[in-house]
Amino acid sequence: MTPCTASHLTRRRALASALTLTSLTLLGACGGDEGDELRDPRLLLENQALRERAQAAVGVGLVGAVFGSQHDSSDKLYLGAVGQARLKGDAMTGNESFQLASLSKAMTAALVAHWVEQGKLRWDSRPTDLLPEAAAKQHPAYANATLAQLLDHRSGLPTFNDPAELAQLADFVAALPLPHPATDAARRRVLSGWLLSLTPVVGAGEFAYSNAGYTVAGAMLEAATGQDFETLMRQWAQPRGLQPQWQPPANAAQGYEGPAPDKLQPATGFGPEVQPWVDAAKPSGDVWMPPAGYGRWLAEHQRAFQGRSHGLPAGYVQRLRNLRSGDYALGWEGSWLHGQGAIVHSGDNIGFMGLTVLAQDGRSAYFAFSNTRSVVPDSSSWVLDALNQGLVRLLNR
Repeated sequence: MTPCTASHLTRRRALASALTLTSLTLLGACGGDEGDELRDPRLLLENQALRERAQAAVGVGLVGAVFGSQHDSSDKLYLGAVGQARLKGDAMTGNESFQLASLSKAMTAALVAHWVEQGKLRWDSRPTDLLPEAAAKQHPAYANATLAQLLDHRSGLPTFNDPAELAQLADFVAALPLPHPATDAARRRVLSGWLLSLTPVVGAGEFAYSNAGYTVAGAMLEAATGQDFETLMRQWAQPRGLQPQWQPPANAAQGYEGPAPDKLQPATGFGPEVQPWVDAAKPSGDVWMPPAGYGRWLAEHQRAFQGRSHGLPAGYVQRLRNLRSGDYALGWEGSWLHGQGAIVHSGDNIGFMGLTVLAQDGRSAYFAFSNTRSVVPDSSSWVLDALNQGLVRLLNR
């Protein structure tokens, strides 16, 4: 089959990472879960193929890896898990919870789209429409930034994860009068005011990946609804069979980091003064979920793209269905893979990395998770390379 190339996301941050998928071919099938296998007998060996890719990823140094796929029916999740959930102890089973990091940006965007449809805020709402206290210090470049631009990374706001930016955050927190805000929602509102005071990194309407934009969008949503982000997300997600968590649950894998396989160490967070403010950025990506839960999230998209019954906001689905290769919207980047449209994303947070690719016709979805993370200043990552190569092999069969 003719190879093809997906566009390349490049960004440096603590909460998300880069994705490169090359030479991909999307698989298709029809019918229910058994029907998928009748139409495409290769799926009878899908779990084995996924396990082989996970084994190859662990073979180059990942602590653990889980590869997953769903096909036309979206009713059956195939999984392959290899390695260790912890360096000393439990084998990886695929039932562990992983930090989704920026893979959960799409959840934030879908939640916002829901409340836009409910009339609580608009796509053209500006930050100071809902956070008026930010107006006094807001940089003039953000005066006309909209909610849609925040979620599409076109507001001009900084990345908000570079070491220099995190050092700025530490200085900001140190200068705040005591007592500090006591809740995530209150910290998020103060944090948003500070973020909106920072010098933009690109002009209005230009693309620059930004965790800050999603944090501000989360504060705007809270102001519009009068409820905190976690409550809003749980209320919206649970009827869809999703159980998002923002602290490592009992079944969480242990995350590891290192510049090379022989230099891995258990991942650690930020200092006690800064960590609560980093936690306040959770709308930009901070959800814990097991592969089965993430599969249910992707299945909603598959059903929506196929025109079947689903629980996603219509405006969110329409944007993604029409997303063109190289464009970004609502937590996804458009791609063109072997003559078919797809949406892709990646994520990384302390100790974890993941990749996902979803066909825009809804007929296939693939993802890869690891409890291993590595990002160096030039944005390269041996961990991400291993996950990427596994997906390439799966999708190019």
